Amino acid sequence: MSIFINGFNNNQTLLSFLFGKKTKIVHDSRNAVMGKRDIAIVSNAGQREVAIKKATSGKSHNRRIDASIDLQSYIVAAQSSNQGAIASAGNAIDSKMVPYTSTGKAFRTALTEKYSKLVAEAKTYSDPEDYIYQKYYCKGSQYYESDLDKTERQIAYNYEIQMYKTGKINGVSYRDSLFRGIEVKGDAVDSDKIQFERQVINSQISNILQQSGINRDAISESCTFSVDPYTYEISVEGAELDTKVKMETALNVGDNGKNLYLHIYKCSTQDGCNSTQVSSTAYMKYQAYQQVYTYTGLKINELFEKSGTYYTKDGKDVLDIVDSAISKSGEVPNDFKAQTKAWIHELVSGISSIGWNNVSDMKLSILFNLSGLKDIHQSINFQYDAESTNRQSKQWYQVM
Repeated sequence: MSIFINGFNNNQTLLSFLFGKKTKIVHDSRNAVMGKRDIAIVSNAGQREVAIKKATSGKSHNRRIDASIDLQSYIVAAQSSNQGAIASAGNAIDSKMVPYTSTGKAFRTALTEKYSKLVAEAKTYSDPEDYIYQKYYCKGSQYYESDLDKTERQIAYNYEIQMYKTGKINGVSYRDSLFRGIEVKGDAVDSDKIQFERQVINSQISNILQQSGINRDAISESCTFSVDPYTYEISVEGAELDTKVKMETALNVGDNGKNLYLHIYKCSTQDGCNSTQVSSTAYMKYQAYQQVYTYTGLKINELFEKSGTYYTKDGKDVLDIVDSAISKSGEVPNDFKAQTKAWIHELVSGISSIGWNNVSDMKLSILFNLSGLKDIHQSINFQYDAESTNRQSKQWYQVM
């Protein structure tokens, strides 16, 4: 997601803002409250007087609590957690095995702090639920929160009731008053996470090469990793022959090729990438192969193509074999077996109608050098320059 601060340059991220000049924190002197307090019944005139005073006195209690929440500390904690995860990423290519702390998760923790404080306050009254309701919806009440707009009010009420009843809040709403002045623009994907995954895989590849005793100085700036869409074998170009052989041997272990392929594909299909490496028909061909292989162990490109399907040497329709395998599979829930069969039928018949050899294979490539992986054949590069001191150059989306 892209997060911007209203009134700042649109290219300035929240991280950049928060790591700059730290906002002065105002602590609420009412945090230390002892005992229970009953909700007093105030006369109409008194209620109006209190409401007028609150409406003209500036920030409400919620906003003072907002000011006491150090958002920067949550971002720093998330960043520290992610850097630690990258540093201990291991020596097998698999970004999903490394835990990621998102901005959303960090801010949900901040919201939890806020509403824990508010609920602690509410519990000092004899009827906390009524007190919470008066805070947000009774304009004449002495507890009415005047400095909230309609949306902030509804969100705050829901969150505070959730926290009171369950001890937690559900989801993260960036329209909460805690984030007032912050505009959150959601991208097609969480691009923060994409870069985290890129750094994880860079770390994993570096660990693999180091463990294998490979001299990285023998790797040129134009070194390319290419992954076969069917075998997931990684081939290396742009390195000295001896180094090339060592790299391919070290990289082609376990699911390294598959996970690298899926990462390149993910980074090639984000909005605005315009990758020339992928197409809908090539992807259909890739899926048809992989799904048939997963359920039957048969390689569709080695079968005989006829009448919208493929046949084995002994004349068996591969779709019949797929159907039988799915029916017996314990990994496909019964409610989804029919849908899974229909989907694979559509893939196989789709590619057969075009002709296997009439569609290019979706082989995917990516550059690799001392800085890590760098996307090619697309408009957007997700490379992260760890050496740069310019925060603006570290945006997740870097248009080439």
